[in-house]
Amino acid sequence: VFGSGDDADVRKSALQELLQARGDPVPEYIVVSEEGPSHRRQFRVECRISGRPVSQAAGASKKAAQQEAARLALAALEDVRAADQ
Repeated sequence: VFGSGDDADVRKSALQELLQARGDPVPEYIVVSEEGPSHRRQFRVECRISGRPVSQAAGASKKAAQQEAARLALAALEDVRAADQ
């Protein structure tokens, strides 16, 4: 389980390391929407691997949304890897 702050950066790093080990390019994080007033903004970020959308997540900051999108992408890749075995 990942905490807040720098520990949460582990999600993005773990995803990047997994992709590099597989020979895949690093993930891209695209902001697909920003909603709400400036003091309570919600960001929705899409994680793409090789141009293909893998996950989407929302957060109170771009960084939080990216971290959650990375966590979801890791989970999706682990599901695919488990199904292939």
